Amino acid sequence: MQIENKNQKITEFVALITQGIECWNKAGEIVVQLLDEQELTISDIAQTSEFLTEDIVTRFEQLGRRQLLPRLLVADYPAAKHLVRLPYSEQKRAVENSLDLLVCEGKEANILKVSVENLTPTQCRQVFDGDQVRSIGAQRAWIEDRRSIEEIRKTLEQPESIYQVRGKKIVIRRPCELTAGQLAAMISEIEAK
Repeated sequence: MQIENKNQKITEFVALITQGIECWNKAGEIVVQLLDEQELTISDIAQTSEFLTEDIVTRFEQLGRRQLLPRLLVADYPAAKHLVRLPYSEQKRAVENSLDLLVCEGKEANILKVSVENLTPTQCRQVFDGDQVRSIGAQRAWIEDRRSIEEIRKTLEQPESIYQVRGKKIVIRRPCELTAGQLAAMISEIEAK
């Protein structure tokens, strides 16, 4: 009896959410009618209620124009803020399917299928580029760019020597000015090898 009651409550909950989404779509269509046919502004509509803001009315306009998936109105995962910038068809594809995520471990690269709800903030920056989803090639370029930036940052932070002696050669690691004494010391180091 308890299990039946739980299942019934879950079914009722899901039905109410579904009805709510249908109502949101209808509300969005009404906002579009008010804007297009009645020539009201978003601000005019927002001012009719104490809980409506221009941002909320704008989101409902997007729903009514089929520019925003209803479920993204209440989504709280990191990818949601990126998804709302995508075209409607891309939002739908990304939410209903998984996105490709390039994962590089050393010299090996793998492509994972990841649900948008499971993307971390860093993975979102890798996968999304403004109003589009990055291709695997673009993700690779993004990763390599981040690696280059990280290597430069590490080089600048490390207080290592400005030069290195390799056999009978000197490798200058970064731009620098050398005195005659420093050059003489470098030459002595080469001759000592």
